[in-house]
Amino acid sequence: MVFFDFMHYLIFKFYLGFREKGALSTAAGIIGGFQLINAMSVIMLFSLAQEQKIKIEKWVVIVLFIIFQIYTYIRYIYKEDHSIEAIEKKWLNKSYTYRKQMRVLLFIYGTISIFPVFGLALYSGSKN
Repeated sequence: MVFFDFMHYLIFKFYLGFREKGALSTAAGIIGGFQLINAMSVIMLFSLAQEQKIKIEKWVVIVLFIIFQIYTYIRYIYKEDHSIEAIEKKWLNKSYTYRKQMRVLLFIYGTISIFPVFGLALYSGSKN
């Protein structure tokens, strides 16, 4: 989960730059959103690989959304070992090269996560 910890930290720092009061909870919400779209992508890819029509009900998406949001909120807001200060300490203990590579990797992850879920949704919807 270090990957998501660092992603949470960088998103927090980004929103903090805009002096947003809720930067901490916003970052946690975005991480939960990324985890949701990853789960949905896996479900849709499984459906396509099995060549079975799997209808994803709205309630399933809502339940997954709530689960991921609650989990990330508790993890990053209430757990001391995952607080911004703890993550920042881990981040700053890494080399400059590592941090630069991690930023690039996190950007690629974000891009790869967002576009396929919409593409898969459109493709799956057009087949139905």
